[in-house]
Amino acid sequence: MLEITLPSWLKAKRVSKVIVVAEASSRDILKKYEKILKEYGESGKIVYKLALKRLGSVRARNVLLDMVAKYGHKYSVMVDDDYLLPNENYLVLMAMDLELGDEVGAVGGGVIVSRRGVDPDFFLNLPINLADSLSAVIGYVFLDVKHGPRCSGFLPPFFMIKKEIDRMVRYDEIFDTPTGFREESDFQLQIKHLGYRLLYDPRVYVFHSAAEKGGNRPKMSLEKRVYWKARNHTIFIFKWNKLIIRRIWYLILSTLILLVYRPWYAFWIFKGLRDGVFTFKTARANGR
Repeated sequence: MLEITLPSWLKAKRVSKVIVVAEASSRDILKKYEKILKEYGESGKIVYKLALKRLGSVRARNVLLDMVAKYGHKYSVMVDDDYLLPNENYLVLMAMDLELGDEVGAVGGGVIVSRRGVDPDFFLNLPINLADSLSAVIGYVFLDVKHGPRCSGFLPPFFMIKKEIDRMVRYDEIFDTPTGFREESDFQLQIKHLGYRLLYDPRVYVFHSAAEKGGNRPKMSLEKRVYWKARNHTIFIFKWNKLIIRRIWYLILSTLILLVYRPWYAFWIFKGLRDGVFTFKTARANGR
């Protein structure tokens, strides 16, 4: 996968440094990573860190943020290894959006999957920011990936941030699971709580290559994926909502959404809800 996507970032003239954290589940895969990254590393534009273990998506992103903070850059974009940059001028547009004012802290673009059209779990392309209003009322994250540029409640998992943010914000490891969910939503809310705004620009996007072609992804059944969605979203609700009545309201609605989405996995949905509440309370009792 890196052989397909990495050149699109390295060839971009306006990208000063490409930093890669690669996790290998075996020594054979580790050697493949080393071979590919050493070939590209001769340009001096790439820095990489390899691990012979699964750090998990959240820990790996925090390692990246720690590495990014060491370099004198102005902006940074965190992407998955299967994101292909179709046009480097998109990065220029995102940087220009960040220059609109000090209040803009992150700018997001679209994530397009050739076979599904748009990558987010739930997207709702309605005018006058109705997607953000529904997110506030229902508690589940809906994304409008059509209208803009505009200030948005949440962004897709492709966004650029200012230098000061990658020094102040980290991904919460309570969301670190075999399949990521809500860690980006949590990261973005942290940015907003610092006083910044999120801006979505539909003019920019990346292509999301077929995930099943990656070399180090856990093979997981759909019921397990639904379980982790329910578990992490429950933690997300509890973390960002202190009022009991709001927690209950959001949990009921999000559970109904998942039941409509995948009714035959009701057992895994309720199990995820239960485990999410338990995990959050345990983490808070331990001072996390």
